[in-house]
Amino acid sequence: MLDVIEIQQKASQGRTEPYLCRLSDNKRYYVKGPQAGAKGLINEAVCAYLGCALQLNVPAHCCAYLPQGLLRFDEAASRVLGAGDSTVFASELIPDLLEVTATSAFSMPERCARDLFLFDYWIRNEDRTMTESGGNPNLFYRAASKQYVVLDHNLAFDSGYNFKVNAKLHVAYNAWFGSQHDALWRTHYSGKLAIALQGLAQYADTLPATWLEEEPGYLAEINDTLSLFNSDEFWEVLV
Repeated sequence: MLDVIEIQQKASQGRTEPYLCRLSDNKRYYVKGPQAGAKGLINEAVCAYLGCALQLNVPAHCCAYLPQGLLRFDEAASRVLGAGDSTVFASELIPDLLEVTATSAFSMPERCARDLFLFDYWIRNEDRTMTESGGNPNLFYRAASKQYVVLDHNLAFDSGYNFKVNAKLHVAYNAWFGSQHDALWRTHYSGKLAIALQGLAQYADTLPATWLEEEPGYLAEINDTLSLFNSDEFWEVLV
């Protein structure tokens, strides 16, 4: 596990108030701590793993140890990151990102947009919205590499998730429903979801015990939610 060795500054946006920090590999990461809650931290880690497994462009991530000494004289950071001697979620900084707008969202490659729409449906994430008047896409574009970068999943696995209400607000709604899928689309995505879910148990063994102890049974709930793709009902709303 990497260590946080320097707290630099609070991010300019984000409801969980992530902090930009330098870790012991000498790279910079956005760090989330107790402000996100144990469920939020588990969500971030699990969804980062699943996103990578589905070949979405999710930043490199890890769990990191935050020592108490770094927070002793930083009241603002300690309010968000806690007292220290704790494990936080760290997402590597990708420089020069521009938040996707209603206009730039239409330039997203169709396959990438469809993958993102299905991913958010699978993880019950309502926090990737975009309309003509704005939204909260949690999706960024890096011109240098022409990549769309997917961030922020602390609100995933929402027990109150409502597909009918949320789907039309999703940044990739038009990409999914705007044109016809080929005959093998369900087979294609079922295979990808099965492989991603199969590896989750091994990944979950690496999560901090302190997070899991605070939310006992939560990983089982997540697994039950993700396993719903094995039912016909899961797919029926997507056509």
